[in-house]
Amino acid sequence: MPEFDGVLFSDLHLSEDSPELNALFEAFIDRVAGTPEIACLGDLTQYWIGKRHLENDFGQYINSLMTKLAKGSDRAIWVPGNRDFLFDTQARKAGYEVYGNIYEGRFAGQRVALEHGDRFCSLDRKYQRFRWWFRKIPWRFLEIFVSSKRGHRWALKIRSKSEGKTARKNPSMFGIQSEPVERLVARGAETIVCGHVHTPFTRDYQSGERHGRLHVMGDWHEDGSVVCVVKDGEFKLMTFDGDNFMDFEAPTEQKIFMPSAEASVSGH
Repeated sequence: MPEFDGVLFSDLHLSEDSPELNALFEAFIDRVAGTPEIACLGDLTQYWIGKRHLENDFGQYINSLMTKLAKGSDRAIWVPGNRDFLFDTQARKAGYEVYGNIYEGRFAGQRVALEHGDRFCSLDRKYQRFRWWFRKIPWRFLEIFVSSKRGHRWALKIRSKSEGKTARKNPSMFGIQSEPVERLVARGAETIVCGHVHTPFTRDYQSGERHGRLHVMGDWHEDGSVVCVVKDGEFKLMTFDGDNFMDFEAPTEQKIFMPSAEASVSGH
């Protein structure tokens, strides 16, 4: 029997330079094998340049892991992040249902809305303008003519603009806002799950007579991750350390995350 009815994850930021994270993801896939429903909500890799990415060993490696994960489930969902929306074609071929910005429907028996989470940071106008412009570029046309080497160089230059640091340093102004979440509750979502801001929390929202709960997952580190699991209709955040899933005491608000400031205060 599978341990969970559903598992959701995001913000792995895998790369050729992250062997520990890659090994953690392999362990995660082995542990959740056979889970009926799986959802990846974006930022699987640091960036993805489209089919050209499959011309190197790392691209093929990521594609094989995602294929393995999908094949072990009854249903797999892919919602891209701000770094990897060009993975859509590979995700579809690997067996995922692909959704451009959001999936609204049933997941593990509940009415859900699944997003990467960057659209919830609606007050960050500068980022939202960049996001709109970046998605409008005809990447699938350009990848026919742009070499793999040049594509990787471009991606490395652009990715710094989509890191979401502003949202983590000033969540009240630039982090996840109530209005876009409440709109999903008004449309019938009982559970909303996302990532992006790297600071996990769980919070209840209300719109009119409707109620919904938001679960925000964390980014992945070498020593573990915060993902969302479903069992008997209950969604909750848990940590995975490479061997086991453990309960996670989720705060009810997005916390401020400023590692550089903390380092300067402590003198490191």
